[in-house]
Amino acid sequence: MRSNTNLQISNNKTPHCRRCGDCCRSGGPALHTEDLPLIEDGSISLSEIVTLRTGERAFDQPGQMVAPLETEILKIKGRDGSWACIYFSPESSTCSMYETRPAECEALFCEDTGPLLAMYDKDRLTRADLLPEGHPLLSLMADHDAKCDPVLMESLAKAAREGDREAGEALKGMVVFDMEMRRLVPEKTGMDPNMNEFLFGRPLRTLLGTMNIKVYEMDETIRFNFHA
Repeated sequence: MRSNTNLQISNNKTPHCRRCGDCCRSGGPALHTEDLPLIEDGSISLSEIVTLRTGERAFDQPGQMVAPLETEILKIKGRDGSWACIYFSPESSTCSMYETRPAECEALFCEDTGPLLAMYDKDRLTRADLLPEGHPLLSLMADHDAKCDPVLMESLAKAAREGDREAGEALKGMVVFDMEMRRLVPEKTGMDPNMNEFLFGRPLRTLLGTMNIKVYEMDETIRFNFHA
């Protein structure tokens, strides 16, 4: 009897990325020191990066929960009002920089997240890594971080929601300062306004929106709408 061993086809295939785009739709990668060459050669521009600042609430992938950040994270921006990576094309489920993708993208495989988790919080880039020492914008960034601290913002917002008028006025001053900084720096320097999210992180009105607090501009001032 002839053996049909050679006719059998094994079903044990090596796992491989199907490039379905699900990971890309969930958000772009955080950047690490090994991604620095991509920034230095212009593959990734600073205007395509958003800074998640220390103290901001953000989704923690290993813990699968939203928690305050212990350190800042530089992350590739989202597109179309979502966190879907700016380099991802939803129409074709392709990445415009797949061949030179950042380290987290290269490490990520949805069926085995071990390599990504191993590097997740290691050697992350910060804004200070990307601007030369003594750069005039560094002092502006430090001033903004001090006056628009996310932890203080959250504390003031909670108090204002409970009817604390003094906290509400302090929160208003903080939001106005944030808005003016984002208006004046591009205006005075000629800088691309898309750089604002790299330099100053997400706007405070965006962070307040995650707390169900709507910011309205009215008669050269602002108002808050505290949703339940």
